[in-house]
Amino acid sequence: MTEGIKAIIFDMDGTLTDSLGIWTEADATFLERLGYDYDPSVSEAMKTLHYASACEYLKERFSLSMTVEEIAESIIEIVHEKYVNEVPLKDGVAEFMKSCSDKGIKMCVATSNDRSVACDALKSLGIYDMLEFVITSDEVGCGKESPVIFEKCAERMGVSRSETAVFEDSVHAARSAYGAGFYTVGVYEKGYAEDFERIAEFAHKRIKSFREVI
Repeated sequence: MTEGIKAIIFDMDGTLTDSLGIWTEADATFLERLGYDYDPSVSEAMKTLHYASACEYLKERFSLSMTVEEIAESIIEIVHEKYVNEVPLKDGVAEFMKSCSDKGIKMCVATSNDRSVACDALKSLGIYDMLEFVITSDEVGCGKESPVIFEKCAERMGVSRSETAVFEDSVHAARSAYGAGFYTVGVYEKGYAEDFERIAEFAHKRIKSFREVI
């Protein structure tokens, strides 16, 4: 798969790390602390949003008196410790990244997660030093429904879109990358199992484990 590929852009949650459940737990904990019953539709509505927009959604949906910044800080406090101490890599990730590093393929992470959480988790998992950089949706000002974050990654790594692979577990992100001309790999995530069939329309390749591409 890496033939002709000079750089790789990885999503983090659900792609590199088995961590999507952490955010659902955090949403529920945050709302329950404020006296609200948790509804799974809340997390469903936020899964395509970048972090600041997700906090704005919570503020508006529940008419919270907290500022967006206070909401963000509260949720980050809940998830940070779990990311650093509990979240594992998905199967074959470390081996695949080591193989790419040995071949001189540049790698970065493009995530909708909070920067501090993402970087600390990647450091704890021992893969941070293999990355050129980490970039977040908040830093580029839009979510992955737009290809901007992928375009900025390719630009920073000095590669063309056709030479760059994007690994994503979500349909909306894969659609953006595929439509912008990136080689797109759909990654199976049990939390989005129903999306694995849908993502085929926007992926050059689909994998259930990174061992398939080592």
